Amino acid sequence: MYLGHHTGWKLPKISELTGVEAVEADDWCDEHLVPESACIECQKDLVPKPKPFGFCKEHGVAECVIHHPELAQSTGKLRLPAYDTVAAIGLRSRPENNSRNTMHTNRVQFASAESMAKAGVDVDVVQQRPMREAVSANGELLFDPTRVAHLSARASGTIAAVFKTIGDQVSTGEILALVDASQVGQAKSQFLQATVLKQLRATTVERLRSLGSGGVVPQKTVIEAESALQEAEVALISARQALANLGFTVPEGLENKKPEAIADDLRFLGIPPSITASLPASTHTANLIPIRAPFDGTLIATEVVAGEVVDSSTLLFTVSDPTRMWLILNVRQEDAADIRLGLPVRFETDNGNRHVTGHLDWISPAVDPQTRTLQVRVRIANTDGSLRDNTFGTGLIILREEARAIVVPREAVQSTPDASFIFVRDKNFFSESSPKFFHVRQVRLGASDGPYVELLAGVLPGEVIAAKGSNVLLAQLLRSNLGAGCGCHE
Repeated sequence: MYLGHHTGWKLPKISELTGVEAVEADDWCDEHLVPESACIECQKDLVPKPKPFGFCKEHGVAECVIHHPELAQSTGKLRLPAYDTVAAIGLRSRPENNSRNTMHTNRVQFASAESMAKAGVDVDVVQQRPMREAVSANGELLFDPTRVAHLSARASGTIAAVFKTIGDQVSTGEILALVDASQVGQAKSQFLQATVLKQLRATTVERLRSLGSGGVVPQKTVIEAESALQEAEVALISARQALANLGFTVPEGLENKKPEAIADDLRFLGIPPSITASLPASTHTANLIPIRAPFDGTLIATEVVAGEVVDSSTLLFTVSDPTRMWLILNVRQEDAADIRLGLPVRFETDNGNRHVTGHLDWISPAVDPQTRTLQVRVRIANTDGSLRDNTFGTGLIILREEARAIVVPREAVQSTPDASFIFVRDKNFFSESSPKFFHVRQVRLGASDGPYVELLAGVLPGEVIAAKGSNVLLAQLLRSNLGAGCGCHE
């Protein structure tokens, strides 16, 4: 009764009881969700916006903080990018910002720091860390096909002897096996006959010429003898070529020896004495043709045994040089425009236990019609022999690597259909009398690596940005624009 008598029978205001002045009911901005009297968007004189600089064509963002570091919201020493971001932007096709988008002219304000925390918004600092931009492609390690030889006999016959088996190391020209082929004996016999015939006719011509000079032999006879000698020489050339076609090299001057010596030399032509000495007497024929290794390497496949009948289509040995490998990568068609010769490549096998490096040395001029991918090649040195043929894995074609790239958490970046943004906390956020708001910045996206994404423009190291819950700020920004009539494309 006493209280009612002294208050005119009216209930007092809560603010009068607590000593705190209440906000008037109509002092609230429904558009920006802060008190009207403190709304920096409605009361523009509270925190005037900086002078606009317009759209930066070089970096592709509005109000470029790289060209105008005075826009940075950092209380410490300003740090500009430590690398050429313009070159990085032009390295490959990237999402672009619409120069007519005006969302960056707005700011997102909270009534207090507590209200920001209640909205689930957390902040992070723009960092500098190593970042790699690369094109990923599936690939396969193969033996260098120019150093893989599939060996067959040049003539049909029977395997007389085998000297090497799978896994053996071989040297250039080393004999792997001997084939007993009748065609070889016939070719040697023809060479011997042609040699003897040439020697005989050469002797005849020499005698007739000496007699013809004295008038004893008619000149016609001498001419006929010379013609027969030329025929013999042609036959000898043909016989020599027949042996060459079988892989034999006939020593120069062999045709000048006596027939017995020629026959002995032809018997084991191309086979060293160390091999012939180990052969059983039953194989001491003139029909033997050696199968030789074309280069230094390893015998990786063979299924022949002595006594087996083979022909020119029978695969006898496969020799490879394991020290030389090819890495073939299949690049997606949409990434093909970003690659060029000389780029470094890092390849990891599917089991993850091997990593190899190299550089692109060939790019296919055509897209595979089946997979719609572009094949590229990397030559790999395998000096220790640890890499295996037909090994699958994933390769990274390194477009660039930055030791101090500007990065932010991936969740800090928000996008609309025509622009990408981050929200930068005002540098006076914790000043007692300052409004609590975030600046809206257009950014250009670069490389990404796990939880981080590189920003090539729009932010500087050391600035504080909204990370977790940044979608809340975007939602409020879009809501404000809709409430005031969207100015995204004015």
